[in-house]
Amino acid sequence: MRETLLGNDLIEIEKQIWLLLKQSVKIAKSPFHQAYVATINNNFPEQRTVVLRKVNIEEKTLRFHTDIRSEKIENLRNNNSLSWLFYDSELKLQLRIYTKAEIHYDDDLANIAWNNSRLASKMCYTTHAKSGSIIAEPEVIDINQKDIEPELLDFARKNFCIVETKAAAMDFVFLNAKGNKRGYFNYSTEDFQWRQI
Repeated sequence: MRETLLGNDLIEIEKQIWLLLKQSVKIAKSPFHQAYVATINNNFPEQRTVVLRKVNIEEKTLRFHTDIRSEKIENLRNNNSLSWLFYDSELKLQLRIYTKAEIHYDDDLANIAWNNSRLASKMCYTTHAKSGSIIAEPEVIDINQKDIEPELLDFARKNFCIVETKAAAMDFVFLNAKGNKRGYFNYSTEDFQWRQI
């Protein structure tokens, strides 16, 4: 990847970036496995960390899982603009991907994602209070328990959804002693261009 970034072929750089994103879905220690996403809440950006769950290179989509009760879902219902931020400190590569989001709840995509999720991941959706609620003390969930009551998993399933985002544009910054670079990919116009860093 570094050799590609050192070159000046924007089309090849863009291809390699998407391959890196796709590979990062399955590699938990990959710097791009977790990312920051930002939504808009009352004209202010709200950021949080999510796990990259799926990438479709051809469709230019990225997906994460979340709780339907979370504030980010409310944000997206009001304004479906969402930006992703990835950073690889070894490569010194920053990606910003500007997207439009679609919420999938209790549909085929959500059902497939739920069925393919590990039990420990499903347990994250068993909290009684919605994310951001004021509570008397932390609600501790043992995600490693094995004997789970079916009712608890049914409750968790009702809280689960996926957010699929479609890239409108991507901006990358590559820092290197041989020369810093910044490129921009506009997917609506298919216009790829160098930009001043």
